[in-house]
Amino acid sequence: MSKKHNPILVEWIDSAQPIAAWMFLENKPGLEIVECVSVGWPVGETDEVLMLAPNLGDIESGGSAQASGFIRIPKSAVTRRVELIEGV
Repeated sequence: MSKKHNPILVEWIDSAQPIAAWMFLENKPGLEIVECVSVGWPVGETDEVLMLAPNLGDIESGGSAQASGFIRIPKSAVTRRVELIEGV
């Protein structure tokens, strides 16, 4: 696989991790959201989802490249998307 796409930086929002412990409602956690940042190569995209792979391997072999660490981000959660260009 030749270098087809540049990696991108995606800023997005997500919900906080659920809290499993019982607690009184008067002590409930705050309503904040989590601001996330992910960097990777776009390897799949629909109108609703952007899929990144932060790790690529075997990219110059002439066959199918390998990837690991896939993340699927709902596009409705994306707040910023920046293409990363080498040497800039």
